[in-house]
Amino acid sequence: MVIRRALIEDADVVGEVHSVAWKQTYQGVFDQEYLDSDSPSVRREEFLSSLDDKHCVYLLLEEEGQAAGIVKLLANGNEVEIASIYILEEFRGRGFGRKAFEYIFSEYKGFRIVLWVLEVNLNARAFYEKCGFELTDKVRQIDRGGEFKQLMYARSGSGGATDQQA
Repeated sequence: MVIRRALIEDADVVGEVHSVAWKQTYQGVFDQEYLDSDSPSVRREEFLSSLDDKHCVYLLLEEEGQAAGIVKLLANGNEVEIASIYILEEFRGRGFGRKAFEYIFSEYKGFRIVLWVLEVNLNARAFYEKCGFELTDKVRQIDRGGEFKQLMYARSGSGGATDQQA
Protein backbone atom coordinates (compact mmCIF):
# COMPACT_ATOMS: atom_id res chain seq x y z
CA MET A 1 0.00 0.00 0.00
CA VAL A 2 1.38 3.38 -1.05
CA ILE A 3 0.11 6.81 -0.05
CA ARG A 4 1.52 9.70 -2.02
CA ARG A 5 0.75 13.25 -3.00
CA ALA A 6 -1.13 13.40 -6.31
CA LEU A 7 0.69 15.20 -9.13
CA ILE A 8 -0.62 16.98 -12.22
CA GLU A 9 0.00 13.86 -14.29
CA ASP A 10 -2.39 11.98 -11.97
CA ALA A 11 -5.34 14.25 -12.89
CA ASP A 12 -7.24 11.62 -14.91
CA VAL A 13 -6.77 8.96 -12.22
CA VAL A 14 -7.78 11.34 -9.42
CA GLY A 15 -10.89 12.35 -11.37
CA GLU A 16 -11.90 8.77 -12.11
CA VAL A 17 -11.30 7.41 -8.61
CA HIS A 18 -12.92 10.39 -6.86
CA SER A 19 -16.06 10.26 -9.01
CA VAL A 20 -16.51 6.48 -8.98
CA ALA A 21 -15.82 6.04 -5.24
CA TRP A 22 -18.06 9.03 -4.38
CA LYS A 23 -20.94 7.55 -6.38
CA GLN A 24 -20.40 4.13 -4.77
CA THR A 25 -20.46 5.73 -1.33
CA TYR A 26 -23.68 7.67 -1.83
CA GLN A 27 -25.65 5.21 -3.98
CA GLY A 28 -29.08 4.93 -2.36
CA VAL A 29 -28.46 8.03 -0.22
CA PHE A 30 -28.51 10.84 -2.77
CA ASP A 31 -30.98 10.94 -5.66
CA GLN A 32 -29.73 9.18 -8.78
CA GLU A 33 -30.08 12.38 -10.82
CA TYR A 34 -27.74 14.15 -8.41
CA LEU A 35 -25.23 11.27 -8.50
CA ASP A 36 -25.32 11.31 -12.30
CA SER A 37 -24.41 15.01 -12.33
CA ASP A 38 -20.91 14.08 -11.12
CA SER A 39 -18.27 12.76 -13.51
CA PRO A 40 -14.57 11.99 -13.71
CA SER A 41 -14.05 15.15 -15.78
CA VAL A 42 -15.74 17.31 -13.11
CA ARG A 43 -13.50 15.79 -10.41
CA ARG A 44 -10.44 16.08 -12.67
CA GLU A 45 -11.07 19.82 -13.08
CA GLU A 46 -11.63 20.17 -9.32
CA PHE A 47 -8.22 18.58 -8.74
CA LEU A 48 -6.47 20.66 -11.41
CA SER A 49 -7.92 23.89 -10.03
CA SER A 50 -6.52 23.01 -6.60
CA LEU A 51 -2.91 22.70 -7.77
CA ASP A 52 -2.16 26.40 -7.25
CA ASP A 53 -3.72 26.39 -3.77
CA LYS A 54 -0.92 25.86 -1.23
CA HIS A 55 -3.55 24.96 1.39
CA CYS A 56 -4.96 22.04 -0.61
CA VAL A 57 -3.35 18.61 -0.94
CA TYR A 58 -4.66 15.52 -2.72
CA LEU A 59 -3.34 12.12 -1.77
CA LEU A 60 -3.55 9.00 -3.91
CA LEU A 61 -3.90 5.64 -2.20
CA GLU A 62 -2.44 2.85 -4.32
CA GLU A 63 -1.86 -0.86 -4.22
CA GLU A 64 0.60 -2.42 -6.66
CA GLY A 65 0.36 0.64 -8.90
CA GLN A 66 -3.43 0.63 -8.99
CA ALA A 67 -5.34 3.59 -7.53
CA ALA A 68 -7.57 2.55 -4.64
CA GLY A 69 -8.73 5.88 -3.24
CA ILE A 70 -8.19 9.59 -2.80
CA VAL A 71 -7.97 12.03 0.08
CA LYS A 72 -8.40 15.80 -0.23
CA LEU A 73 -6.94 17.89 2.59
CA LEU A 74 -7.42 21.60 3.29
CA ALA A 75 -4.93 23.17 5.71
CA ASN A 76 -5.74 26.41 7.50
CA GLY A 77 -3.43 27.56 10.28
CA ASN A 78 -3.12 24.70 12.75
CA GLU A 79 -6.22 22.90 11.47
CA VAL A 80 -6.51 20.41 8.62
CA GLU A 81 -9.86 19.46 7.16
CA ILE A 82 -10.25 16.10 5.49
CA ALA A 83 -12.54 17.46 2.78
CA SER A 84 -12.81 14.12 0.97
CA ILE A 85 -11.80 10.56 1.67
CA TYR A 86 -13.10 7.99 -0.77
CA ILE A 87 -12.00 4.39 -1.27
CA LEU A 88 -13.13 2.37 -4.28
CA GLU A 89 -15.57 -0.37 -3.25
CA GLU A 90 -13.25 -3.22 -4.23
CA PHE A 91 -10.57 -1.89 -1.85
CA ARG A 92 -12.81 -1.23 1.16
CA GLY A 93 -12.26 -3.22 4.32
CA ARG A 94 -8.57 -3.71 3.55
CA GLY A 95 -7.10 -1.02 5.79
CA PHE A 96 -6.81 1.86 3.31
CA GLY A 97 -8.88 4.24 5.43
CA ARG A 98 -6.94 3.48 8.60
CA LYS A 99 -3.59 3.78 6.78
CA ALA A 100 -4.69 7.10 5.26
CA PHE A 101 -5.51 8.43 8.72
CA GLU A 102 -2.18 7.20 10.13
CA TYR A 103 -0.41 9.02 7.29
CA ILE A 104 -2.37 12.24 7.92
CA PHE A 105 -1.81 12.08 11.69
CA SER A 106 1.92 11.60 11.08
CA GLU A 107 2.23 14.38 8.49
CA TYR A 108 0.18 16.85 10.53
CA LYS A 109 1.37 16.21 14.08
CA GLY A 110 0.05 18.88 16.40
CA PHE A 111 -2.71 19.90 14.02
CA ARG A 112 -6.40 19.69 14.83
CA ILE A 113 -7.89 17.43 12.15
CA VAL A 114 -11.56 17.80 11.28
CA LEU A 115 -14.00 16.21 8.88
CA TRP A 116 -17.69 16.42 8.09
CA VAL A 117 -19.88 13.34 7.74
CA LEU A 118 -23.54 12.81 6.94
CA GLU A 119 -25.54 12.24 10.10
CA VAL A 120 -27.13 9.16 8.49
CA ASN A 121 -23.76 7.59 7.59
CA LEU A 122 -23.51 5.46 10.73
CA ASN A 123 -20.78 3.15 9.39
CA ALA A 124 -18.45 6.06 8.58
CA ARG A 125 -19.17 7.71 11.93
CA ALA A 126 -18.30 4.51 13.80
CA PHE A 127 -15.09 4.15 11.78
CA TYR A 128 -14.05 7.76 12.46
CA GLU A 129 -14.67 7.27 16.18
CA LYS A 130 -12.49 4.12 16.15
CA CYS A 131 -9.76 6.25 14.58
CA GLY A 132 -9.85 8.74 17.45
CA PHE A 133 -12.24 11.37 16.10
CA GLU A 134 -14.80 12.87 18.45
CA LEU A 135 -18.16 14.38 17.61
CA THR A 136 -18.19 18.17 18.02
CA ASP A 137 -21.22 20.40 18.47
CA LYS A 138 -20.93 21.78 14.91
CA VAL A 139 -23.69 20.87 12.46
CA ARG A 140 -24.44 22.10 8.96
CA GLN A 141 -27.07 21.52 6.30
CA ILE A 142 -25.91 20.71 2.78
CA ASP A 143 -27.78 20.38 -0.50
CA ARG A 144 -26.99 17.22 -2.42
CA GLY A 145 -30.12 17.02 -4.52
CA GLY A 146 -31.96 17.33 -1.21
CA GLU A 147 -31.19 18.63 2.27
CA PHE A 148 -28.81 16.59 4.41
CA LYS A 149 -27.35 17.17 7.86
CA GLN A 150 -23.60 16.88 8.35
CA LEU A 151 -21.81 16.57 11.68
CA MET A 152 -18.27 17.70 12.36
CA TYR A 153 -15.79 15.32 13.92
CA ALA A 154 -12.40 16.43 15.22
CA ARG A 155 -9.18 14.88 16.43
CA SER A 156 -6.56 16.92 18.21
CA GLY A 157 -2.96 16.33 17.21
CA SER A 158 -0.51 15.00 19.75
CA GLY A 159 1.73 17.71 21.11
CA GLY A 160 1.45 21.40 20.42
CA ALA A 161 0.67 23.17 17.21
CA THR A 162 3.48 23.30 14.71
CA ASP A 163 4.44 25.63 11.90
CA GLN A 164 4.16 22.82 9.34
CA GLN A 165 2.34 23.85 6.17
CA ALA A 166 0.47 21.67 3.72
